[in-house]
This record gives sequence, structure tokens and C-alpha cells, in this order.
Amino acid sequence: MSVPDAYHGLWRRQGIWRSDGSSDSTTVVLWFQSAHWHIDSRGFAGTTVVQGARCEWHPAIAYPPLGPGIDAGTMRFDGADTVEETGIDGSYRELWVRIDAGPVRAQRFARDDGALAWLMSGAAWTAWAHGHPGGMAHFSIARGDAATLPPQAGSGWRATTPAARRR
Repeated sequence: MSVPDAYHGLWRRQGIWRSDGSSDSTTVVLWFQSAHWHIDSRGFAGTTVVQGARCEWHPAIAYPPLGPGIDAGTMRFDGADTVEETGIDGSYRELWVRIDAGPVRAQRFARDDGALAWLMSGAAWTAWAHGHPGGMAHFSIARGDAATLPPQAGSGWRATTPAARRR
């Protein structure tokens, strides 16, 4: 199942407000979303599932490792380029603003040693994440449409699914 077009693009978090009273509106957090996959600048990447207003992120790689709970939120769009995410457990609220609506090109890769990688690009950016499930994950972003994994990702990658280009 494909992620709705309303989610596609590059998003920047404007702030997070937690139920314990803490908040953060200064840390730069970027969320890259394609028709199937996400990359989050906090160090994780994987599959995204949207059912109605509920959005779930299923990271295949993450560093530091994410907890055992489900990473899911209820999404409320306020226009085409602003979305408010509320944790399904009520523990947080985040405000996201889209800074590039796409199109987004995305590809998933694997290596024989078990490493996984995601490569996404838009008109003015390229993001990649790679690592081993349960191990270190690496995230990078570059200006422009480079659309190649960085040299530090190593070699031996093979595409695991057809490239996806969505608006």
C-alpha cells in the first residue's frame, strides 16, 4: 500500500511538545517521505504505513535503537504543507512544515552482509541512510540531485525493489 501523496516530500520539524512539559523548537529534524519509505535525520529509515489519519513508521535501521513500542501518530493536516502529529500514546505533539513537495525518487538497497540502505532525492536534495538492523545507522543529506550512495556507504549494494518516483 502506498503512502498518500499528501505525505510525500521533505519536512522540517518546527517543534515538539511532550506531555512531561518539555519542548524543543531549536533542534533541526528532517523527515524525508516517499511513496513507501522514510528517512529521518535522527538516524532511522524504513517503511511507512498510513491508514486514515494514523501514520506508522517501521524503521528497519535505527541508531540509537528505538524502543519496543510502535512509532505512530495521528496526523492532522492544516493545508497542504503543515501537519500536526500527535503520538498515539499522547506523549508528544510535533508540528511539521513541508519544505519540498517533490517529486520524490526513492530506492531501497541491500548488501550480502545484511546492511540496508535507502536513497531518496527531490529537486534540490538527496538523502541517504544505511546500516545494519540492530547496529549503527548512518544518515547524510546533500544539496542537489546526486542520487547515488556516498562512498562511505561502501560497495556491493543491490536494488531490492524497483525505483519509485512519485509526485
